[in-house]
Amino acid sequence: EPSPKRGLKVTTASANVLIKGIANDISGIKEVSINSKIVYAQKSGDFWGEIPLTEGMNQVTITATDLVGNKGIQIFEVERMVAKPIIASTNEVIIPVSEKIGKNICLLIGAQNYSDVNIPSLSNPIADAVKLKMILKSTYNFSDENVIQLFNPGTDDVKRQLLELTNQLQPEDNLLIFYAGHGIWVEKEKKGYWLMTDAKRNDVNTWLPNKTVLDLVAKIPSRHTLLITDACFSGSVFKTRGLNDAAPKAIQEMEEKISRIAITSGNDTEVPDESVFMKYLIKALSTNKDKYLTAQKMFINQILEAVMTESKTEPRYGTLELAGHVGGDFIFIKK
Repeated sequence: EPSPKRGLKVTTASANVLIKGIANDISGIKEVSINSKIVYAQKSGDFWGEIPLTEGMNQVTITATDLVGNKGIQIFEVERMVAKPIIASTNEVIIPVSEKIGKNICLLIGAQNYSDVNIPSLSNPIADAVKLKMILKSTYNFSDENVIQLFNPGTDDVKRQLLELTNQLQPEDNLLIFYAGHGIWVEKEKKGYWLMTDAKRNDVNTWLPNKTVLDLVAKIPSRHTLLITDACFSGSVFKTRGLNDAAPKAIQEMEEKISRIAITSGNDTEVPDESVFMKYLIKALSTNKDKYLTAQKMFINQILEAVMTESKTEPRYGTLELAGHVGGDFIFIKK
């Protein structure tokens, strides 16, 4: 049983702090608490929870309990400073004008009507993509000319569009890619695929490998790239499988650093046509009150537990399996 450890000190101006970490034990982790409050923990050991802070020094005690009852304790301090006037309103941080000059580009891919009778057509991908388009245009800084629609595309259509984005985007631009449609996992190869509408169920050469998508996305010179997929077996796009980063960074720092992030409706499992994930994604973006909303905050606070409560799928957030991520995050900026 490890002894309590002390020594880390964190300083912040926020009234609340989100704490994340990983608890490991050979027997498995039963639960994790922060200041005696049970917080959410995944099977992988990743855990997170938000705690309030009073002004001055706050002691934070994290307790992990394994499956046989042993406890490990980590103690550290968080000092809440009096906020300086860079705060525009609650949880709202001003980003310098120089950080706002890039365009927000959105690529919507909806594969719904399949030509092969062995691949069942779907009912909702295009409607879901349109819902996302409407909220991005009406509430966030996505102009109509910067929203690209690929509805019922073939495999070559998707590859061609991703190649075009390589030439169209500049290093200060941000890119959101959304895919809804069929996905498939080949266990023998340990590979995941997207199925466009010209795919043949019995011909793997007509499928679009996740690796091909990621290779093409890696060439796009955007500052931030967020890939959102609502498809079966979509977890194979990740380099990291969970929330393994350190404590949340300031909005300015996340804006400045390049990011390559994905949010998926499930891991390596099937997901339903009528998507619970999409329901809560749209709800999160529609009801958001913050001027600046990071993809990670949206996922943790409004998507993860809501989806898992209502369905058998576990949505995922993590770093894309490609070069370029250096610690930033995609930020939705309200008009």
